[in-house]
Amino acid sequence: MEHNNQADQTEEICVEANGLWKIFGKKAADILNSDLRFESKESILEKTGNVMAVRNVSFSVARGEFFVIMGLSGSGKSTLIRMLLRLIDSTSGSIRVNGEDILKYSKKRLMDFRRHTTGMVFQYFGLFPHRDVLYNVAYGLKVRGDVSKEERHARAQEAIETVGLKGWENYHPSALSGGMRQRVGIARALTINPEILLMDEPFSGLDPLIRREMQDELIELQDKVQKTIIFVTHDLHEALKLGDRIAIMRDGKVVQIGVPEDVITSPADDYVREFVQDASPAKVLTAGGIMDQPEALLYEWQGPKAAIRTLRDIKEDYAFMVSRHRNLLGLVTLNRLKTVIQNNGASLKEAFTPDPPTTNPVTILEDLFPIAAEADYPIAVVDEDGKFMGEIQISSIFENMIQSKEAIADE
Repeated sequence: MEHNNQADQTEEICVEANGLWKIFGKKAADILNSDLRFESKESILEKTGNVMAVRNVSFSVARGEFFVIMGLSGSGKSTLIRMLLRLIDSTSGSIRVNGEDILKYSKKRLMDFRRHTTGMVFQYFGLFPHRDVLYNVAYGLKVRGDVSKEERHARAQEAIETVGLKGWENYHPSALSGGMRQRVGIARALTINPEILLMDEPFSGLDPLIRREMQDELIELQDKVQKTIIFVTHDLHEALKLGDRIAIMRDGKVVQIGVPEDVITSPADDYVREFVQDASPAKVLTAGGIMDQPEALLYEWQGPKAAIRTLRDIKEDYAFMVSRHRNLLGLVTLNRLKTVIQNNGASLKEAFTPDPPTTNPVTILEDLFPIAAEADYPIAVVDEDGKFMGEIQISSIFENMIQSKEAIADE
């Protein structure tokens, strides 16, 4: 089974890791150059006292992509994200950011890279408890040393408003909830306007309700700022909700990379299969993934009699009506057509319902349930410009859920 380890080649690559290894302990290079490197973490530890943390990892992240690295404790995910910032140096491999190998950077160039190109958000907020929110958020710019106090505060204020903390600038962290303190951490990273945002389990210390709220807010924030985000988590549902693509790690290796829907419906091995078996397809499958093309469409310039002929040919009692540019105009039913003809109507526009139920191609099945519950006919899928893309039969929503569950169980 092949899996897409790289970003779409039509997209601009921002971060690219190739053949990354990290072995903690003495004589790591000797292990890497011997057959020991193929043995399990436990075997290597027992024989050498060294820890195999990351094993031959390669992936690329497109500019503006939300890329999630997930795995259980000890899988190597936190080590990997720290390697991308060179907080931990790799034993072997390359890391290229915008085409430059950062492993070859001098100390000064690396410091500039950390201060200007990347922002880091950790699980633990790392805020100064005796300083207010404004100071904490502006701190990254202060460290840079090349930004005036007035500009630091102006940019910090903008970031504070971006994360929804306007009015809390003069409060100390002790007065804030856990979710609010994490927003301060995100604002501090955004203040330097980094190209790349690295987030290491930023929400894992929050209670479930606040965690869900923070996930929603991060999705909204990404819509605004469009950063390249590399996000580490041990929570599958968080990964499925946030990631454009997900890399699943086990024992230092990446065992699968794919879009959330592929990870759920086509797990790469038994480990991934077991990992995702309890995940609900309703939270992953999308409208675009289950839509069908109708046998026929009706067009605004057609007459009622021609439309009836079309419906009878395809043995349906409805069809969607579109414009010359395929924009959805409405739904036409056989009964409405008969009524128009009986009343000597000449225009198809007299027979259509102008606002049929619609959705966009990225809507997940879970969000289609309330639409389906009130729909008498299939749901139209339209793009952001209102162009018709396909239709979803109400029965397909439930059939796809059942089939996805059965497919995972049978593999």
